[in-house]
Amino acid sequence: MKTTLRLVLPRLRELNAHSMLRFALLDREQQILRRGELPLDELSAVLGPRSIQAILHPDDTVHVCVPVPPLTGARMESAMAAIVEPLTLSAPEHLAIAHSARQADGQAILAWADRDPLARAWHAFAQAGLDQVCFYPHALVVPAADEPGADPGQAWQATPSGEVTIDAAQPDATDLPDAFWQHRVPAWSLNPQALRPAASRASHWRAPLIWVGAAAAVWLIGLNVYAARVAQETQRVRLGMQRQVAQAFPDMAVVLDPLKQATQRRDALRAAQGAVSEGDAMPLALAAAQLLPDTRNRLQKLHYDKGVLTLDLEEDDTVAAPDARPIEQAKAQGLALARTDGGWRIARIEPGAAQASSPEGGTSGRLRIRQGGQ
Repeated sequence: MKTTLRLVLPRLRELNAHSMLRFALLDREQQILRRGELPLDELSAVLGPRSIQAILHPDDTVHVCVPVPPLTGARMESAMAAIVEPLTLSAPEHLAIAHSARQADGQAILAWADRDPLARAWHAFAQAGLDQVCFYPHALVVPAADEPGADPGQAWQATPSGEVTIDAAQPDATDLPDAFWQHRVPAWSLNPQALRPAASRASHWRAPLIWVGAAAAVWLIGLNVYAARVAQETQRVRLGMQRQVAQAFPDMAVVLDPLKQATQRRDALRAAQGAVSEGDAMPLALAAAQLLPDTRNRLQKLHYDKGVLTLDLEEDDTVAAPDARPIEQAKAQGLALARTDGGWRIARIEPGAAQASSPEGGTSGRLRIRQGGQ
């Protein structure tokens, strides 16, 4: 439940962490939940309020009702400082000045207090863990004369001519009625931003900074998760590309850079313009058709593997003596032609790949062709 702690302060020059302060703890409806007296440094631990309304001692503040011009922002602040200057012996820069909004009749309430004692009091509240504190002049919290429990004394009065008279009569702070504790405070207070303690200024930004840090942490976690997914997808695509390149170019032993290697092989094929080597299937098939003309109508199956073309024939009689002329003609063309169990095998003779032994035990430079695919 949101609560507000209203305090009655002693003179600011007497305030310290151990000062006994009269208090009333109020709920959202301004109902008194608890009242009593505690030292300043124990209020936060005992009551734990969210906001503090500190009522200044009558001797520490002066407030008047003055006519003000219709100004806003910095111009209004300058006008208020100019109005205060002839009303006090202190220089405006030594004062903490606050004022209400300009009313319809052109009047505004102007209040001020000595700057240094108020700054020390604010620091004492911050040290006690009570950061959200607002300081109010005592007379501005005194109920009006027509309110129940109100004191007939008024803190200020303005004559029709604009002259201001100040009445110091105030209720005794040691015996305050419920109407005092429950009276609505003004919408403004004596809290110049320049006097805010450093710790309090930091706490003012603590929650936004925590939220910013949390948002940044969530963003970084999300970014890392996304990066991991992208890396996983990249690896999957890379492996798929490697498989595709390996299937398209089976003679490519290792695929390290699929895109680059496939591009290079594509460019090489384009540069060749459809040319084939002598060991490819088509040149061997054409050579076999020329060397074995009688097999055209009996060809059952062709098989090509690693530079070797095998022809399977229908009703092939491997027992009959082979015709030596195709073998010799093939040898003259640099081809090795040999019989198999079901037909013929033909391949390009690599230079120095095979040498036949001579009858004298030496070797000749000619390829020996044997029947039966040996």
